[in-house]
Amino acid sequence: MAELEVEQVRVAPGEKVEHVFQVDVGDRTVPLPVVMINGTQDGPRVAITGGVHGGEYVGMETARRLGKEIDPASVAGSIVIAVVSNVTAFQGRSVYLSELDQHNLNRVFPGNPNGDPSERLAYWLFEEIVRPSDYYVDLHGGDLTEALAPFVLYRETADKDVEEKSRQMALAMGIDCVIRVDVPCAAFSEAALAGIPAIIPEAGDHGMWEENTVGTFCEGVRGVLQHLNVLPGNREIDESRHIYQDFPFMRSPMNGFWYPEVKLHDRVQKGDPIGTITDYFGNPCHYITAPTDGEVVVVVTGLATNAGEIVAGLAVG
Repeated sequence: MAELEVEQVRVAPGEKVEHVFQVDVGDRTVPLPVVMINGTQDGPRVAITGGVHGGEYVGMETARRLGKEIDPASVAGSIVIAVVSNVTAFQGRSVYLSELDQHNLNRVFPGNPNGDPSERLAYWLFEEIVRPSDYYVDLHGGDLTEALAPFVLYRETADKDVEEKSRQMALAMGIDCVIRVDVPCAAFSEAALAGIPAIIPEAGDHGMWEENTVGTFCEGVRGVLQHLNVLPGNREIDESRHIYQDFPFMRSPMNGFWYPEVKLHDRVQKGDPIGTITDYFGNPCHYITAPTDGEVVVVVTGLATNAGEIVAGLAVG
């Protein structure tokens, strides 16, 4: 078993190291807490990230717990966990966007070492955490203004071996709703394009992190690690589970008030009402309708909406 290394921090076999990296984002550095677990037996390297979006607390609490609870003696291979990948967004209680520059960090991967602060942060995460890994799990959840049904995404890609391994990882999470998608410039998508099987599991909503949800999420990630033979145990995979084939979002065309007319798990048909956007006086301006048949898995419940922002999402196919 070889040493594990992340940006010159070395971890011997059988050891666990907690370290806060200082990432240069151009005009300053930002902290990035990482747990590095090096096993005692040979095996793959797995990257896990939490907190790419600062208000998605289930993913961060799950990453933190896994970092504390996993014993290196039980690991075959290594696990690198970025507990809070976007600390400034976490501290700023930001919805979707980074406090660094108001970019959505999960839309600028694989990043740019000479770009805006979020692009530099994405570059560091991708080059130091994701690219050196054999598998990748990016933990997300319902943000501060989102109602969200648990789901797990994997990328449609021309590399069918990577796609199949990603699908198997998605099934190993044990979440009922599995969706095959193409999301450009998201961390898991860029990982798949780089030949690294990857998934995004999502659970929890409104920035909540109830014990049951976090516990179930932890067990799901452990199931993935068992499936990859990184942790001991046998994770059974339900191959009969339905795979959704698309994940369309509905977006607001303007700033104003948002009044949803659907709830999670509603089945809608193309043209069905999803909600209404009004101006600041309550005058209806836009009626949002379903672009296709599907199941509602995301609903933004906050009153405020801005042009271009997501208001709802469907699992389709």
